Amino acid sequence: MSELLVESAYCESLPRMHYKPKDENDVEGTKRWQQEIMSAKACREDLQNNKGVPSEYRQWLARLVSTRRTVVIPTANALGYSRNERAEDSIDPNRDFPFDIEQTKTDTCMQTIAGRSINELFRSHLFPIGLTFHGGMEVIGYEWGAPTYLNKDAPGEVAQLTIASAYSRYASGFKGHTPYDFGTMNDKVYYVRGGMEDWAFAGSWDPDRVVTCTPKTYNGYPPEKTQYNNSTLRAFNMLIETSDPKEPKRAELGKRTQPLISSNGAENGHVARNIRLALLAVDVVEPYVTIRGVEGVELDDDVVPGVNMRKYNEASYFENSKMIWVPPQDSPSPSPITISWAVGGAFNIDSTQLVFGLWDTLPANLANIEDGIYPSTETLNLINSNVFTASASTQGRSRWHEEGPYPTTANKDVHPTFTATIDLSSYPPGSKVAVFAKAKVDQDWLQPSANVSPKDLGPVSHIVNARQNPSYYATNAGKVIRGRVDDWWYSDPISIVVGGVDSNQQTEDEVLQEAIANNAPRSVDGDHIKAVHINARLEYLAGAMKSASNTKTNEFEDTGRTLPLDDTNKPTNSTTSMSWMLGTLCIAIILVVLLVAVVRRQRRRRRDLMERIAQEEDSFTVSSYRDEYVDESEDIEVELS
Repeated sequence: MSELLVESAYCESLPRMHYKPKDENDVEGTKRWQQEIMSAKACREDLQNNKGVPSEYRQWLARLVSTRRTVVIPTANALGYSRNERAEDSIDPNRDFPFDIEQTKTDTCMQTIAGRSINELFRSHLFPIGLTFHGGMEVIGYEWGAPTYLNKDAPGEVAQLTIASAYSRYASGFKGHTPYDFGTMNDKVYYVRGGMEDWAFAGSWDPDRVVTCTPKTYNGYPPEKTQYNNSTLRAFNMLIETSDPKEPKRAELGKRTQPLISSNGAENGHVARNIRLALLAVDVVEPYVTIRGVEGVELDDDVVPGVNMRKYNEASYFENSKMIWVPPQDSPSPSPITISWAVGGAFNIDSTQLVFGLWDTLPANLANIEDGIYPSTETLNLINSNVFTASASTQGRSRWHEEGPYPTTANKDVHPTFTATIDLSSYPPGSKVAVFAKAKVDQDWLQPSANVSPKDLGPVSHIVNARQNPSYYATNAGKVIRGRVDDWWYSDPISIVVGGVDSNQQTEDEVLQEAIANNAPRSVDGDHIKAVHINARLEYLAGAMKSASNTKTNEFEDTGRTLPLDDTNKPTNSTTSMSWMLGTLCIAIILVVLLVAVVRRQRRRRRDLMERIAQEEDSFTVSSYRDEYVDESEDIEVELS
């Protein structure tokens, strides 16, 4: 999952715009820019063709990298894993946390390095959501899982049930395996004392269940490290029991291709479905809203923003926003401008709409200078005043909702796509209009369960409070989680520039000709422009590729490699080029011969090993998901020593 996220984020970042030459006479800069373009094209094609990640999913995964801090602990109980034992030196790390244990047994928690490692991570972060993967059955378990709360629901049960059911649906099943069952750990698994899941959920707000640990192992552990503030431990931390056998067969793990697609094919499996489940967890940490299109012109995603909306700097928010030119709106019968936007990271979209007004009325900084909160209080006051106009509000469902997304997703989006029109007829030529989309989500999460315990607490988790409690403020180790001032989540703004010759701007015909020359994304109705994305970052996908082919460098289309150039920027003479190519070809032939010999030797050793292993008992499959998928007949089974 980490590899998939990082590859997608890196690919989405290409081409890096600071490499784009400002001067067409910059030969070296142009060559470097061409390489950036070729790398971007090759990267996107590889993700889509070889790893099943089309553009809309690449942008989604890149967003998860750029807007979340994801911490992965591959093997928490490293010692036990290396010994093929459940325990760490005879101590079970799964029961090593200071929650709902006997108050007098303070020496029975934080005894393991695994437990202390997880404790240190929670002490140095502020996690809203977490997953802990285990084996032995196939079920998703959430709080409660402690004996004190047997047959009781936890605060936030509606939210936990919503998230757990979505985990099950998106992970789905595969050949021979149904989707995960889900419910409280007390109901679906069994209760435990000292469980990590309940500790991470309630350790900060249920002090009667928490003890200060005084273990004797490893020369002890400072008592203050199990004394928590009011914010540290409020995560929805769920148990994922992934497989009945703890060492499933290799053929049931799934392939590296198509990990985001649920099916009964060979590409699906245990690892593939848990990649999907974990990505969902990363997504629903926080809702987000993004504007997708204007008058049918598809906008770049805001994964790679022109300016950080949450940080003050000297860059102009207007100049660096997505800028769309529309023709003058002062005709006798102007048409309203259609805008589309999407909402992610949530389940129920209770209300969503557009708000728009002049950039000149907005403050210089859209975020609070002191703490980076976006939008700032001043910005919100303006947006919610009569200075800005709001479109009609609508409702919907996210892609994670049990009833499916509504409205349906657009062709190039993983999220439901909303549309509305705005009337710009009152804005004279030359006007610069800021447009925001906003959404209010998951208000049903405030509904308490009739069987909740402890009673009358209200929301206790970070994830519910951040959505529904405007005054919520949690901080730990320099990290902060806040409620939304007005319960709305806002997109970055886009800019609509109303054109017209009265403002000394280009005429409609001039804009059209320039758009064609630069291959700018545009929408045309007959002979008239409807909209032009005049500062599109990704216009290189066609136009820049075309310009790259007209340069002096001699590019190999398939690899992006460049032939040697002499000082005059012309290809070297044919004799030198031929010698270079023949030398390279000879080296390649030698390498191929050596590779074939190595492969044959490995196959012989493989057959010998399989014949020997076939005679031994109690063998099991060991493999890495990084390995390319092979047929079951070629699997190598080995026995742990």
